[in-house]
Amino acid sequence: MKISKAHWHLWGQRSGARPPIASTRKKGKGCTMTDRRKGSNQNTREEFQAYNQYGYSYSHDEQNSGAVQTPAPAEAAKKARSRRSGGVFFRVFVFLTLLTVGIVVVLQTVFRLEAVCVIGHETRTAQEIINLSGLSYGQNIFSISTDDVRANLEKDHTIILKDIQIKHPNLVYLQVEERYPVALMQWLGVHYVLDKDGLVMEESTGTELIGTMPLVTGFRVSNAHKGQFLTVKSQLQLEAYSRLIQELNLQNYAKQVTEIRLNNPDNIYLVTSEGISVRVGKPEDLKRKIQAVRTAMSYLRALDEDAGVLDVNEPTDVKYRPDN
Repeated sequence: MKISKAHWHLWGQRSGARPPIASTRKKGKGCTMTDRRKGSNQNTREEFQAYNQYGYSYSHDEQNSGAVQTPAPAEAAKKARSRRSGGVFFRVFVFLTLLTVGIVVVLQTVFRLEAVCVIGHETRTAQEIINLSGLSYGQNIFSISTDDVRANLEKDHTIILKDIQIKHPNLVYLQVEERYPVALMQWLGVHYVLDKDGLVMEESTGTELIGTMPLVTGFRVSNAHKGQFLTVKSQLQLEAYSRLIQELNLQNYAKQVTEIRLNNPDNIYLVTSEGISVRVGKPEDLKRKIQAVRTAMSYLRALDEDAGVLDVNEPTDVKYRPDN
């Protein structure tokens, strides 16, 4: 005997339950329903038994065999995240590539040396100093090493690099000082030309340099080579020489001095072009002492004095003692 649709409908109305969708087990009269469906991806079989006599069963897979199964939500979210992360990585890669290309283009076109400004040169031309420095127009300004520029200029002992400034994107300032011959020294039959710091600028075995600048005597020399600083046994002598010769040049009086005697650095003597010996004493308060020499020599020159000793060790109490 088959159950009719009317019986199904009547049973549903009486029980107040939805149409049976699960298998049943016998529990007395009537029917019991159990849902054994565990997920949309598993086969689901529904059984129905009424009054221990009638029953039927059917499989959802048979009814839905033509339907497309939908992926689980977790798997779909995972795939979406994977697609998003791949897109972000690609965009970051493209951005970094474009940024790198842009930086390279800027470095090669904008940050290139176009001008070098040389300050402090007098006898040497700016182009000569630029050539000595090793700088070249068009080079990348970030490749310029101040140490390399300094080392290149030091190869020429007549140039002192005081300062170097790199102004981006394309300018370099070089502040230099030229060394000048200011004094003459004789050692072992050779004449050495010195600058204000005691650096040997030239050397000669002739006599052509004598009389062109003050002759320094009294140095206890250990070594002397062109392009190097004079080596002396007493550093006090070199310090006294440097301070005195610089002050003489500042006051434009070096040409009036024929000899600087440094036998005792605490008791320095000068000899003027008139033949007057000048006691300077210690290399202190040299500005006022040289000023006193200039004033006193103007007076002695007017008196035709050409021999004697002028003492300016105390610049406020100048003394003169003639030889005759």
